[in-house]
Amino acid sequence: MKPEDWYSVTLADLKEVGFPATVNKIELAELLGEMYPDYEWQKLYLLKGRYAQQRHLEKVVASLFEVSC
Repeated sequence: MKPEDWYSVTLADLKEVGFPATVNKIELAELLGEMYPDYEWQKLYLLKGRYAQQRHLEKVVASLFEVSC
């Protein structure tokens, strides 16, 4: 799993696989910062949930298809 894949993982997904239910989004962001110290996290995307998934998708699509105006 690449660090950026975490943007699409929800707390509900983590709970389904046995992650402690007491962990909140802020704590998850801190844990990911410890796991991947060299990765520049966009914590806003981690904390915003569904918005993060949409924003991440937008970035991926933009990187695949250059748009010029």
